Amino acid sequence: MIEKTDILSRKQLANLHDIVCEAGQIGLSYFGKNIKNWQKPDDTPITEADLAVNDFLDERLKALMPEFGWLSEETIDNLERQNCEHIWVVDPIDGTKAFIKGMAEWVVSVAIVKDNRPILGLIYDPIAQILYYAQQGHGAFIINEQKQQVKIQPSIKDNVHEASILAYKFHFDKMTSRSNYIWPDMQYQIVNSMAMRVALVACGEFDAMVSFTNKGEWDMAAADIIIHEAGGLITDGFGQMLSYNKIKPSLPHMVAAGANLHPNIIKHTSNFNFPIDNIFNP
Repeated sequence: MIEKTDILSRKQLANLHDIVCEAGQIGLSYFGKNIKNWQKPDDTPITEADLAVNDFLDERLKALMPEFGWLSEETIDNLERQNCEHIWVVDPIDGTKAFIKGMAEWVVSVAIVKDNRPILGLIYDPIAQILYYAQQGHGAFIINEQKQQVKIQPSIKDNVHEASILAYKFHFDKMTSRSNYIWPDMQYQIVNSMAMRVALVACGEFDAMVSFTNKGEWDMAAADIIIHEAGGLITDGFGQMLSYNKIKPSLPHMVAAGANLHPNIIKHTSNFNFPIDNIFNP
């Protein structure tokens, strides 16, 4: 059952769920087709689908809560958001590279941030028809295509050795060489969407996620509240909580895992010499 929060009524929450799912369907209507795409000034890809989903969310979310600030990957940033008690943090299509390639590794991500931390998050995978959802103090759930709500929790594994991890192995190879540090053997896999990686860890399909490159706040805000409410953790590589609604909305290296495993990964990542710039171009 959808519970009300201090800021959204039960009806508004239901509307929010519908809006995010409808945004996913808009994205899906472009998926697998020959759509326009190009590189942004920061050399990241964007498509006409990203803009269509962004325009829809911009209109509908601002209508739902007009007093909220706004931060989206595909909207020119307005620092007036820092004067707002709450802000929407939106990634219309997280996993644009996968979207362009026709790979089912993209999601719609929407969060509400207050006091520099997410308090509500939704990640919608329109291909699998799964909505990951969490709000502060109420746990984390998936809502599947049968509209069944299922509580999720991360892996209880505590041993880093042979843990299943969502990460690029060649990143670890470069980091171990750069830092002169030997990392334990793990089982590496990867999906393109950062939000999807953390959601898969939150529901126990993988043990952990590690990233060494800077990300946008929009990549992680919804995933952050979801994994914490599921009973896991996401922090930077030194174990510090992530902070949102900053002047420069970027996040550093990060580790997501269940509560048992997370501190044991941090014992290793804290030995790394983290780069300031991206050193991982193949």
